Amino acid sequence: MHELRTTTEVIDALGGNQPVADLTSSTNKAVSNWRGFPTFPSNTYVVITEALRRRGKTAPDALWGMKMPAEAAS
Repeated sequence: MHELRTTTEVIDALGGNQPVADLTSSTNKAVSNWRGFPTFPSNTYVVITEALRRRGKTAPDALWGMKMPAEAAS
């Protein structure tokens, strides 16, 4: 699977702002703002990661602000 590293890469892989807005029940403006943020809102994790999986792509959990176990301990 191809791993995407940024919010912009994820949005582009899913077809752009409007398709991601539709997918996440968000506004086009909100998705546009996400391009400039280092993370997505956590409530979009399941729907976006599933859409990526269907396209043979992944993204690190850190794009939703999730910490890995080793990071949580520090």
